Amino acid sequence: MIDPPALRPLRLASLGLAAVVLHAIACTALAQAPWPDRPITLINPAAAGGSNERIKTIVFDRVATALGKPIVMESRAGATGAIAAGITARAAPDGYTLMLGSSSVLTAAPAVQKNLPYDSLRDFTPITTLIESPLVLVVTPSLPVRSAGELVEAMRREPGRYNYGSWGLGSVNFLAFEQFKILTGTAAVHVPYKGGAPLLHGMLAGDVQVAFMDLPTLRPHVEAGSLRVLGIAAHARYPTLPELPTLAEQGVAMVAGGYLLLIGPAGMPVTIANRLNDEVVRVLAEPAVRQQLLEIGNLAIGGTRDEAANRITTDLARWRSVVDAIGYPPQ
Repeated sequence: MIDPPALRPLRLASLGLAAVVLHAIACTALAQAPWPDRPITLINPAAAGGSNERIKTIVFDRVATALGKPIVMESRAGATGAIAAGITARAAPDGYTLMLGSSSVLTAAPAVQKNLPYDSLRDFTPITTLIESPLVLVVTPSLPVRSAGELVEAMRREPGRYNYGSWGLGSVNFLAFEQFKILTGTAAVHVPYKGGAPLLHGMLAGDVQVAFMDLPTLRPHVEAGSLRVLGIAAHARYPTLPELPTLAEQGVAMVAGGYLLLIGPAGMPVTIANRLNDEVVRVLAEPAVRQQLLEIGNLAIGGTRDEAANRITTDLARWRSVVDAIGYPPQ
């Protein structure tokens, strides 16, 4: 049957309306589909076999049990985490791709590098802070100082005499020591290394006399007397080292360290992001989980999605101000 010309616009309009209705029904069904209904990928920006795998076992195996689906870690190391962050930023925001977002990737690297394949403030959905690992100020035994105050005095007496080491230009402990210099009005020569292990070897060999480092790496060497810790860059004393004063207690009001956030791509549904926050925060509150994380040098944190987002914003602004102050041009 051929439509009379007068009826064709009405029939086309009806077909168009039907298409809109069917699309709306399909979108509603998709939005109401149970989540998760398949395994979740957790992207690890570090090499396989590192401490992040312990965190995955301690925390995310429990979260997977609560969600009823596996959480599979996928290690995508390279470019100091930029490869993993770029993959996460480009992933579908459906709750099936998550990432362990480190402070280096989210705040330090963007402060010192140009042309990264991601924008920390634009491209991610912050879910919660997983752990913190405060930096400690450490010196070699050949340096006759036993407090942060004595170190500052020595550095002021002989500006530029001492070498400080870092994990590399733009790393968190590079920025932390530059902030320390600004706050104390001191000078030291920077010696960059390619990671934590080379820096540790440099400290033990006496090639550098001072650095900010993470406690788990240092602890056996501190206990053996081959390195000396002067203070911790944290808001409060460390639970397993209550005798170690904070830097703020010694007159240097600064907090610095590594942390991991759970993040996903920007645009994740609020219901999924909130569900993830609920489950992860619940797991992080378990005494057994907190103890296991503490044993590997990490403080369990948790907290709201807004708190995680504010951490990125605040730290990125802080490191950018340090970079501006020292005149270090983004590379």
